[in-house]
Amino acid sequence: MNISSLLNKESVFAKTACTSKKCALEKISHIAGEKLNIDPQILFNRLIAREKIGSTGVGTGIAIPHVKIDSALPATAVFIQCESAIDYDAYDGNKVDILFAIFVPEDRCKQYLSALSEISQKLLDKQFLRRLRNAKNNEMLCLLLEIK
Repeated sequence: MNISSLLNKESVFAKTACTSKKCALEKISHIAGEKLNIDPQILFNRLIAREKIGSTGVGTGIAIPHVKIDSALPATAVFIQCESAIDYDAYDGNKVDILFAIFVPEDRCKQYLSALSEISQKLLDKQFLRRLRNAKNNEMLCLLLEIK
């Protein structure tokens, strides 16, 4: 499982207006809910429950919210570039402006770990991260994320 297999053009958003962590997670839940044909509130509740365990703000302005979903559903992801950085309770104390949310079926968690590893590696690349932050629209983000 890799990044491009989890994302499509309808799940990548540039310059998204998010005023808070809650707002960002609500937007992500609605997008994923449409893709998965599931009630967004269910996804939102799972994301919030996951955040209560510990923040998915991994540092340098990046958050990778992730939850398990029913095994009958396909793995999916949502990528949001925030218009301006938001408080996210990240472990390094920095605000977050890049969110990459992953929803993975319970029976495919090992595959999910490889996707998380790939995402983390890409986002650790400062030049790549700078290009993501400078992308002006969804199309530019899709090109950078290699989504066809």
